[in-house]
Amino acid sequence: ALVVVPTSDPIADHGRRYAERLQAAGTPARLSEYPETGHGFLSTPGMAPQATPARTEILAFLRESLGE
Repeated sequence: ALVVVPTSDPIADHGRRYAERLQAAGTPARLSEYPETGHGFLSTPGMAPQATPARTEILAFLRESLGE
């Protein structure tokens, strides 16, 4: 699992705890935090510069996980 957390999101701690719980349950999980980004930043690449590298990371993770 890849858990992407925007650090300026009021519920960022929920994402961190989710990743921790996945790991504690034996699920391989990676936490990736994007500083100074808010909730929904992935859907606004023109306004949130970190959306592009986050999308790149997500696509790479999916390709690796799905064997492409």
